[in-house]
Amino acid sequence: MPIGRRRRRLLAIGGAALALLIVAAAVLALGVRGGWFDEGSVEGTTEGFEPEEAPRGAARTGVWPEWGFDARRTRANPALDLRPPFRRDWTYDAGSLLEFPPVIGDGRAIVGSNAGLAIAVDLEDGRELWRTPLRGRVASSPALSGDLAIFTTIRGDVIALDAATGRRVWRRDAGAAVESSPLVVDGDLFVGTLAGRVLRLDARTGGVRWAVRASGDVKASLALAGPNVVVGDYAGRVTAFRRADGRVAWRTVSPGPALRGAGRFYAGPAVAYGRVYIGNVNGRVLALDRDTGEVAWVRVLDDYVYSSAAVAGRTVYVGSYDHRLHALNAVTGRERWSFDAGERISGSPSVIGDVVYVSTLARDPADGRTFALDARTGERLMTFPDGRYSPAVAVEGLLVMTGVRRLYGLVPR
Repeated sequence: MPIGRRRRRLLAIGGAALALLIVAAAVLALGVRGGWFDEGSVEGTTEGFEPEEAPRGAARTGVWPEWGFDARRTRANPALDLRPPFRRDWTYDAGSLLEFPPVIGDGRAIVGSNAGLAIAVDLEDGRELWRTPLRGRVASSPALSGDLAIFTTIRGDVIALDAATGRRVWRRDAGAAVESSPLVVDGDLFVGTLAGRVLRLDARTGGVRWAVRASGDVKASLALAGPNVVVGDYAGRVTAFRRADGRVAWRTVSPGPALRGAGRFYAGPAVAYGRVYIGNVNGRVLALDRDTGEVAWVRVLDDYVYSSAAVAGRTVYVGSYDHRLHALNAVTGRERWSFDAGERISGSPSVIGDVVYVSTLARDPADGRTFALDARTGERLMTFPDGRYSPAVAVEGLLVMTGVRRLYGLVPR
């Protein structure tokens, strides 16, 4: 081979090798092993982290008014002094699957069932106060807004019922199936649809204030993030929409390859400490800057993440199909501890006082369990013989546990 041609070939090989080294160095600089977030994680720093505790809102007023406890969807009320051991005070059988837990207000637990029923139960004794048939299966929690209980259905309805009687007050056709639990903020109601629409409605009348497009189907519930509402979608993007007009404030694409569900966001966000915490079906848990959407850290788990995170005590609690509940440092994403539940975890954990509750998605629903763990250490405090998705909500002196089709009222021994 002539010297010139050999030199050019050597230069080309050297250039390609250098390019590969640069890519490898970039991957290593991100703390990623195995390439493109297939393994490993990116740990964050304190930059942009707001260290103050999240507001405790309705801590001791006897309410759990919406999915995730408050509008930021932290799924936590750390101010409640409620801890095992418990005794069962009452049981209510809804007759069909309860995919999401109830909300609580004015002495009532209000829940939707897969049989298309809205149901109110008395917190004192578990007796049914009313039931209202809805048009379609309920795969979400309702939300309380004043004297209204607002539901969404797979049929595509957003329905407001009188919380005291179950009487229908208004109904809005969202245009497509809705699995998104309503978010109520200052008289506004936000939901997403499986056709990729995000709507802002008047909570009193159901009137549409604005409707915009996400980049994919929205199965998750929105969360309040400062002047915005934020949600992930099935195109693998997290978007913050301005509450005032629905315009996009920022949009972030999930890191990682398009595998295991194409990087879809089924889990809803939780907002705390100036960050948005959200899990992806591709196994990544992300922390994003609340105001800009910039990635603060990424933690890669060993299997799907359908579980929406709970956040309390500077810790992010999230379940995975890897059978574990992971407690992650909210600042850096580093794992504090993990608990092996023995089965897949699909539903979201909740933090009540200093206890975190999580249920298992057993292949046979009869084998589902709910665990109560010390939120600081992961030590198991209680095992309850029922559970499937999101397990527990609470008010002062009463834990309401959601089983496969039953609600349980548990009180301290």
